[in-house]
Amino acid sequence: MASPGATFQVEDRSFSRMILGHNPFLGYSYISRARSQEYETRFATFEPIRDIVLAATAAGVRSMMLSTGHPRGDLIAQALEAAQEQTGIAWSNIVIVNPDVMDHLDFLHRVNCQVCLVHGQDTDSFFWRSERTLRPEFAELLAAIRGAGFVPGMSTHNGGETIPVAEGFDVAVINTPVNKIAWRMCPCVEDVLGAVRRSSKKIIAMKPLAMGRIAPDEGMRYIASVAGVDGVVVGIGTPQEAEETFGLANEAWGD
Repeated sequence: MASPGATFQVEDRSFSRMILGHNPFLGYSYISRARSQEYETRFATFEPIRDIVLAATAAGVRSMMLSTGHPRGDLIAQALEAAQEQTGIAWSNIVIVNPDVMDHLDFLHRVNCQVCLVHGQDTDSFFWRSERTLRPEFAELLAAIRGAGFVPGMSTHNGGETIPVAEGFDVAVINTPVNKIAWRMCPCVEDVLGAVRRSSKKIIAMKPLAMGRIAPDEGMRYIASVAGVDGVVVGIGTPQEAEETFGLANEAWGD
């Protein structure tokens, strides 16, 4: 079992710089409906998910990003529990939440959630462009997260505009697309990279491989070169992909 890779801190909580994404486990693929159907079949039980968590653990990963409210959430929790029991290594995780976060406290504690990220669709819908701020509902949701004992953060698909605005809110970490071909980096790559570089928040790069459009070695080298990025989250479909992708991330960062 490999030693853990580099970590980053969010307040008093530690996360591995490499973060396992969970979209494949939910049956989601941006490449094709056929790929989504294949994921749905592959991850119909917890064991294949557990095997990927084990492979990621061996590569030094100690954190997953997951979400609430999906029917397969129990399978993912079961896989995490089984892998941690087998290895004796605990993971510190990040969960994407919606305004109904208080309805999912049992799940959040079960998966050892340390940070709750407001879902990107909610963050972006709360953005009040004419006033260059986020609506009061956003601050209320952050306060509820903080009050429940979790560190508040946010996801966004409009990082160029919302990351600067987040400076005025109780947001400790931001999850936003960053990749070499600027896929889903809005409103434009220059604004996103500038916002990431200047932000006082911890930044997690999502979609680093642009959902299969960028080769893992190329994608990870690029992420390692972007100033201001603290961590990277990537969805993994097989144990072999975990070994390759996270190994390349280790090499790119020199870990």
